[in-house]
Amino acid sequence: MLLNRPRADELMDRDGIDAIVASTPINTYYLSSWATDASWGFGDLALALLPRDHAKEAAVLTVEVDTGQPQQRGGTWMRIVRGYARKPGIGAGGVQGVMTSEGLPQNHPEAVADYLREIGLAKGARIAFEDRGLGLDVAEMLGGAIEAVGARDFLRDIRMVKTPEEMGHMRAAARKTELALQISAEAIAAGATCAEAERVFWSATALTGGRPVFLLITPYRPGFGRLDKGAALQEGDTITFDATTEYAHYTSDIGRTAVIGWPNADQLRVFNATRLGWRAALPHFRPGRLSTDVEKAVTACIQAAGNPEFKGCGLHSVGLEHTDHPHPNGGMHTFELVDGMVISCDLPWIGPAVGKFHFEDIIYLNNGEVEILNNPDGRLLACVDGRAVPVE
Repeated sequence: MLLNRPRADELMDRDGIDAIVASTPINTYYLSSWATDASWGFGDLALALLPRDHAKEAAVLTVEVDTGQPQQRGGTWMRIVRGYARKPGIGAGGVQGVMTSEGLPQNHPEAVADYLREIGLAKGARIAFEDRGLGLDVAEMLGGAIEAVGARDFLRDIRMVKTPEEMGHMRAAARKTELALQISAEAIAAGATCAEAERVFWSATALTGGRPVFLLITPYRPGFGRLDKGAALQEGDTITFDATTEYAHYTSDIGRTAVIGWPNADQLRVFNATRLGWRAALPHFRPGRLSTDVEKAVTACIQAAGNPEFKGCGLHSVGLEHTDHPHPNGGMHTFELVDGMVISCDLPWIGPAVGKFHFEDIIYLNNGEVEILNNPDGRLLACVDGRAVPVE
């Protein structure tokens, strides 16, 4: 399953949490594997409730019309799927639902409160709600007999350590991102502008079975600066790609650089400093290290490898979200690396007379080893003779 239940149990025990209530598509999917087109597309239909006590049944709580919708993938492992009122329609099992909402909870808070009563968590329990407002409504409905606490970053904390099923999705997402980036670079090599290559990326990702999320594509001319994406490119220009695609809702994050023509000596020097410094820095990616300390180590390694002007890098976890570790109030806070997490490290650099460069691999910390999920070839591409050629 997607859910790392042992880690969830460990963190719930740490924080004294009796149950978690997820209410966005990402976290409902993570806890329960429930993902219909309706619940994902509309965003507030389905919830998942996970008790700490395994003897208490976990449940999906969704609108009656959603209970019988086809699943995007294998469906939920949770045995309890309960409907609440929204509108009549298709019921459980794909049959016609009742044409009345009589007897059903009328909204989110009622559905959650009813189920907490049913499993004996309506008094004295500490319930973590992804939506704190929902938690306050449920607590009021239960007469203040539960403690409602926030769970948005708590869920990110659980999600940091990936399960084998998640890793399968992430490997596929990385592969599809690479393929789409390569095809986009091929279009540039054949004469496309960056604006045209951007559209190629979006189309190519879909053809691989992935979903494009974003592509930051930036043309840059040494001695001039950033170009408009519709500008005609000339020899010596650099193009940076920073791309994310999804597969089964799991993301990747990969950065590459292309040069029009073969890179000159200065361009090779600075890029090779990044490449060699990055390689030397990989042993610093160890469980227990702080992200800010690793960023300093990576920066120092690149400087020592031949680019003393390299100023800094950015580290973040990757998974169901582009930033898949706790970041309270939206800030990019320091986090501790843990075994089993997937990390991306942005390595951008601009030399006004040399060009703009970007380098970003996606790595997996697995039993003390560092695995690069993407193909390490093609980080630097030369656009020559109508093709994008890896430069090693």
